[in-house]
Amino acid sequence: MNRTTVLAAATASLALVSWVAPATAQTMKSVAGSYEIVKVAAYGEKPRGLMILTPDGHYSINLARETLPKFAVSNREKGTEAENKAVVGGSIFHYGTYTIDDGGKFITFNIKASSFPNFDGTTQKRALTVKGDELTYVPTVASNASAPTPVVWKKMK
Repeated sequence: MNRTTVLAAATASLALVSWVAPATAQTMKSVAGSYEIVKVAAYGEKPRGLMILTPDGHYSINLARETLPKFAVSNREKGTEAENKAVVGGSIFHYGTYTIDDGGKFITFNIKASSFPNFDGTTQKRALTVKGDELTYVPTVASNASAPTPVVWKKMK
């Protein structure tokens, strides 16, 4: 390669790098949408779940293991101790309002109600990253008292 070719290649590379837009901070408008769960350690290899974030700051999260046991009787109020334990341990929901904080680095959930009553009325600030159509946050508190792990969601189209 001669000197002119190397110089042209370097100039083209610099132009390409400067053309790529810098990452933008997340906002409530940019994260708003419906998401399907990809990964959450507490609910196994193939969790089921939906998260809805509205542009005006409301949210709902529903998570469950891939399978939950069927109750022996068709009445959710008459589950056995084992059936109830499996369902409570294998699912969670909560809803309320949310904000995007610190220039898009955190999502804060203001939990109005949850299937885990200890979360009712609490505020939880979670580290947030968005890459393409994947949104990831890390809870500060896990509902099963384990060490918090990243929760990965994929935006539905």
